Amino acid sequence: MNLHEFLQEHHKQICVQWTEAVIRTYPEEGAKFFSAPSSQFANPVGHTFQANIERMFLTLARGLDVTECTKELDGILRIRAVQGFTPSAALCFLPALKEIVYREISRAYPQENMTEALHDWNVVVDRLTMLGFDIYMGCREVLWKQKANQLYDRTHKLLEKSNLLKREEVSR
Repeated sequence: MNLHEFLQEHHKQICVQWTEAVIRTYPEEGAKFFSAPSSQFANPVGHTFQANIERMFLTLARGLDVTECTKELDGILRIRAVQGFTPSAALCFLPALKEIVYREISRAYPQENMTEALHDWNVVVDRLTMLGFDIYMGCREVLWKQKANQLYDRTHKLLEKSNLLKREEVSR
């Protein structure tokens, strides 16, 4: 059996573990809430994690390019960027996928040498991690720009109210 067939066949167990890897990065109360099965309206963050993890994994399991996961990865990392995670904490669930897949393969085929297939898989996960870093940093940059603009607007309004800034006359 080749690696892609194995991954597609075992995607449910792997996706559950991968989702748990994301959820374990939260404090206990948050983790309980995000892992609870519910609709996308009652638990939008948990739903986004579960749905996007599964879509990303199936894309990778089919052997497609990691850039095909951009939308799903962006959905997860946008949440984590707003929540203020450091880059390493925000992305730690991506390399965890290597260990999860290794564990599942070792359980199914304890005697077989899957070194070459796992090496290729690890390269794919590394590329996904690099893509994730770019996405995460882009999200953080947008947040910082918004904060800077907000601060500028507040300062500008205060200066206007204090008559320390000359208002431009509007010509009609």
